Amino acid sequence: MAKYQSRLDKRSKKNTNKILNIMIAVVVLLILVVGGSILIGGGNDKSSDTASSSSGNGGDKKASAEENKSDTAKKDDQDSNDKKAADDEEDKDKKDKDEKKSDDDKDKDLKSEDDSKLKVQDGDEPNVDKTVVHPDWKPVGTSQSGEHVSSYDLGTPDWNEKVKALSYATGIPENNLTVWYIEGNGSPQKSIGTVSAKNDSQAYRVYLQWIDGEGWQPTKVQELIENDKN
Repeated sequence: MAKYQSRLDKRSKKNTNKILNIMIAVVVLLILVVGGSILIGGGNDKSSDTASSSSGNGGDKKASAEENKSDTAKKDDQDSNDKKAADDEEDKDKKDKDEKKSDDDKDKDLKSEDDSKLKVQDGDEPNVDKTVVHPDWKPVGTSQSGEHVSSYDLGTPDWNEKVKALSYATGIPENNLTVWYIEGNGSPQKSIGTVSAKNDSQAYRVYLQWIDGEGWQPTKVQELIENDKN
């Protein structure tokens, strides 16, 4: 009986060892599986981070490129606008210079008459001391076009051109000219103006004739005894 019991104990121990070995193997296997999963998961996370970082860097580079492109376009537009403004200013300056030169040439031409051709006569009308006529007086030019309509409104082109003709005929600069009166003379194409120099009592009556396309032309200047429009 004891001998049989010993055999049972040996068999029991053998079975126990077998079970323990199996359990150890299972535990080792689990450890390997879990460890492998952790390693694989960490690798994927790293790859994901790398991909994410790469994607982010690519997006940043693309955004930066778009910003640089936008900034370049804005700079090109600004440069274009600056150039256009400079060209416009240059064109305006050139136009102003051309207009001034044209006006200066006209004024020079208007002042080129030979004073020796002046015809001076004693007055033959009341309040007229002398009458002056020059055969070379010219129309003063005009900016008006189409059918001419005489205007007696201060500041209109026709009024301003009349003033220019009065200044031309008397030799008194416009900035020193006092215009006492401008009126019609029996026709829409004829006018009379009474003027004097500033701070000067001597008054003049000037007769004007409109020439189509060329402006007002002085025809006669009367030196008045007294200013009858004052």
